[in-house]
Amino acid sequence: MDSAAHRGVPAWVRLDNAAKIYPAAKTRGWMPMFRVTAVLRDDVDPDALQRALDAALARVPLFGYRLRRGLFWYYLERQRRTPRVEPDARNPLLPINLTPSKGFLFRVRYFRKRVALEVFHAVADGYGASVFLLTMMAEYVFLRYGERVPPGGLVLDTRERPQPEEWEDSFPRYARSVVHPRGEEAAWRLDGTPDETVHLHVVTGVMPTDRLLEAARERKASVTHLLAALLLQALLKRKKGTRRGRNRPVKVSLPVNLRRYYPSKTLRNFSFYVNVPVRSDYADYTLDQLILIVKSYMALETLEPLLNARFSANVRSEQNPILRAAPLVVKDLVLKFMFRLMGERLMTCTLSNLGQYDVPPQMQKHIERLDIINGRPNKNPLSCLAISACGVTSVSFSRTIRESEVERDFFTGLVELGVPVTVEGN
Repeated sequence: MDSAAHRGVPAWVRLDNAAKIYPAAKTRGWMPMFRVTAVLRDDVDPDALQRALDAALARVPLFGYRLRRGLFWYYLERQRRTPRVEPDARNPLLPINLTPSKGFLFRVRYFRKRVALEVFHAVADGYGASVFLLTMMAEYVFLRYGERVPPGGLVLDTRERPQPEEWEDSFPRYARSVVHPRGEEAAWRLDGTPDETVHLHVVTGVMPTDRLLEAARERKASVTHLLAALLLQALLKRKKGTRRGRNRPVKVSLPVNLRRYYPSKTLRNFSFYVNVPVRSDYADYTLDQLILIVKSYMALETLEPLLNARFSANVRSEQNPILRAAPLVVKDLVLKFMFRLMGERLMTCTLSNLGQYDVPPQMQKHIERLDIINGRPNKNPLSCLAISACGVTSVSFSRTIRESEVERDFFTGLVELGVPVTVEGN
């Protein structure tokens, strides 16, 4: 990181607007984290991986910052050390030690043919983490096989200097004065038998992307619409016959990448959420009806003026003079309360589809697919993430209860649509 200090990289940066809630919301046993994984064709060379991490960190120094407490806000402070790659653990995504002696807000782990990047959400969203991982893997391919991967898309050139726009907070830059904070009805919560350990159950379905696209197009839907409808169908089936929360809607929360709407190059958090509700007391829905509900709701809620008015409300709250003047201990209490009030309580399950990632041919020779999984949820026992690359789509469920009916029904629904699925678990 010494070389980065001479490239205009700031010694410290504020947390972005979305990240401010994560340090306050975390607890001793829980931290909002996620994991992006590259599944390789050969076993990992740890020495080459370490050198690739060093090069990627010099290019994307944002991941080298550590979290510090200020008098009024948390902030990120640049470090001059670099982390070490480490063997993977049987139980992924345990909370990161944030003490000053540790400090890094991410891990790079490896096991056989797998390289995993685990990230504390206060640093970046799935897009930013994917850029860091693929930039690192491009350097790894060069160091291991001597083949230079041309930069472009999600692959940054490690020979270039870091760019200031990559660590900007894009929320206040694109926020406008018109705001629309919207209250929502609490969602039905999935019940189950809690796992007595902290073990995170991960179930991943791997399928050919072209077959999944074909199934979606047959129903005049996008892949996200189809996956969300299948997930809603599985959750509604589970809700049937239960009494707790029977009057509450089942909601699937769909993150929206705001880079689709604004010319932002930030690698930090720049996403917003739309919670799609379905009331089971109205009727039993067919899959096509659920697809129509998801499409129609998303078409309205993802209009740029509506999205902007909603995330601008968060920016306006942050700029409130009373909140700004409050010491950090008071802000922590307020943000923790807001997270409980407006966080997982408003959704039954998250479905985040990062979409299709174009991996350069030079990398496809050495990478079979990408996976992405969520860390242990705080209250809701299930979350779902999807990513497509190298002709393969990976859909992963993270679960903290023993029952696996939702995943089983979800993947069975895909198979019934003609999409072959290979299921793996941890």
